Amino acid sequence: MNTYNNDAQYEYKRLGVIGSIELTDERFKRAGFLVDSFLKPGLTILAGSPKIGKSWLVLQLCLTIAKGGSFWGMDTVQSTVLYIDLEDSEQRMQERLIRSTEEASDNLKIAFECSQLGEGLADEIRHFVDEYPDTRLVVIDTFQKIRMPLGQMSYAVDYAEISHLKRVADELNICVLLVHHTRKLSDSDFMNEISGTNGIAGSADTLMVLKKPKRTDRKATLFCTGRDIEDRTLELMLDKVTCQWKMTSDSLIKDNENIPEIIIKLMEYMKSIGRFDGSNSVFCEGFAGFCGKPVTVNYLKRQMNRWRYELEDMGVCFLSYRTRHGRLLVIKYCEDRDEQVKTARSVYDDDDA
Repeated sequence: MNTYNNDAQYEYKRLGVIGSIELTDERFKRAGFLVDSFLKPGLTILAGSPKIGKSWLVLQLCLTIAKGGSFWGMDTVQSTVLYIDLEDSEQRMQERLIRSTEEASDNLKIAFECSQLGEGLADEIRHFVDEYPDTRLVVIDTFQKIRMPLGQMSYAVDYAEISHLKRVADELNICVLLVHHTRKLSDSDFMNEISGTNGIAGSADTLMVLKKPKRTDRKATLFCTGRDIEDRTLELMLDKVTCQWKMTSDSLIKDNENIPEIIIKLMEYMKSIGRFDGSNSVFCEGFAGFCGKPVTVNYLKRQMNRWRYELEDMGVCFLSYRTRHGRLLVIKYCEDRDEQVKTARSVYDDDDA
C-alpha cells in the first residue's frame, strides 16, 4: 500500500492558484517610492569598503527623508526615520549632524544600541513603528554588528539572516537599509563585491555598492540594482565642508523616450473619446482605426498591462473584468491631474464592472 497517498495519514494543503490571464489583468496597489525611482519599501543593502563615506551617505538620506526634501533631485516621502548607529558614539554623531546640516529634524530618531538578530531586534523595530506609525525607513549601520556569532560563514546562514529582516520590512511596509562592507578584491560585477555569500544578495530587494577609484578621491560611483528599481549608475562627488554627496550624473533616463509609441497613441485616443465600456476586440478595432494601422487585441492588452502606471500618470485608467459574455474593458481619460485619482477610483470601484 502506498502510504504517501493515504489521506488518513497525511493532511494535504490545497495550492492557492490564479490563472495567468487573470494575473496579467490584475491591478495591484501601486508600490510607492520612499525616494522617487531610487528607494522602495523592502530590504536594501548599501555596501562599500570601510571609511569610504557610506555613513555620510545614509545620514544625508535620513535627514532628507525626515525633512521631506529632494534627494539628488528625486522627491521623497517625508516620514519618521530610525537610524541605528552601531559604529559611532553620541558625540561623533553630534559632530556629523552639525557638519552636514544647518537644521536637524525631530523626525530623525537615532539609537546607538540594539539587540542582535534572533534576540529581539525584530520586536524592537516593531515597537518603534508602533510608537511612530509614520516610520518608513530604518537604517542599521552596520549589518555585521547585529549578526549572531554562528561560526563558519555559509549561504544558508546569510540567506536566513537577511530573510529575517526582509520579513520585518515587508510586514511593516518599511524600508530596512543595511550598511555592509565589500570584499577587498574588486570584480567586474559589483554584486560579487558584497561581503559574504550570494545568500545576502539573493534575498535582498535592492543592492547598492559605493566605490571609489582611490580611497583619497572625492569622486565615487554608486551602482544600484534591484527587483523594483531600474539598474542605474550614479556619479557622486563628496563636499569637503558638509561631507554630503552631490550627484554629478545619473544613467537612468526618466523621460518619455522609454514609453512606446502605442502607449502615447492610446493616451491620445482616450483623450479624444473620454470613456469606453465594452469588449476588448471592439475597443482594439476603434483604436486601430485611430492609429491607421492594424493592432492585435493581445498585443494592445499586453502593452496596457505593462505600462499601466505610466498610463495612469497620463490620466488613462482601465479595468479588465470577466462576465458570462467574456472579458470586457472599461477605460477612462481625465485631463485634470487632481481629478485623475477620482477617475481611477471610479474605474476600479465601478459597480457595473
